[in-house]
Amino acid sequence: MLISETVFWKANSFPQKSTNYDSLKKQVYAEIKNKNYNNIVRLTKAMLSIDYTSLFAHKYLQQTYKILGDTTNRNKYHDIEFGLLYSITKSGDGKSCETGWHVIQIEEEYFILNMLGAELQSQSISSTDKNACDKMIVKTEEGETKTYFFEANKVFEMEQKMFDKK
Repeated sequence: MLISETVFWKANSFPQKSTNYDSLKKQVYAEIKNKNYNNIVRLTKAMLSIDYTSLFAHKYLQQTYKILGDTTNRNKYHDIEFGLLYSITKSGDGKSCETGWHVIQIEEEYFILNMLGAELQSQSISSTDKNACDKMIVKTEEGETKTYFFEANKVFEMEQKMFDKK
C-alpha cells in the first residue's frame, strides 16, 4: 500500500481526534519550553496513537531524539515526517487549484506553510470542476507575497459526512 493510500484509509478516523489530540499538542508546546524531553517523547507518541500521520508529532519526535542523542529514532521519525511531507508536496506544485498540493487535514496545510517560513495573510476556498481548494496568500521570509493552493477534496468530503450525520 502506498503512503498516500494509507493516509487516505486512515483519514476516516480523524474527526474523532480533535479534543485529545489538541490537548496533547498544547502539552507538547509546554514541555518544549520546559525542555522536558522525555515528556515530549511520551506526548508525541500519544498523538501518533491518535493520528499516526501527524507531521507535527513526527517533527518534534525526531528533533527531540536528536537532542537526546538517539540517532536511530531520530532517523526513523525524520524519514517518516519527510516521507509524509513529500507525499503531499509531490502531489502537485501548489500553484493553482488544479495543481494544488493534496491534503487530507487542514493541519497539513499549516505545517507546510510553517516549513516554508510563510506567514498566512488570507485564506479562502477556491474551486474548479474537479477540485475544492484552500487558497492561501502568504508573505515569505523574504517579504514576497505568494499564493499556494491545497487540494482539499477529502477534507471537504469528511466535513460533509459529519454534517450529514447531524
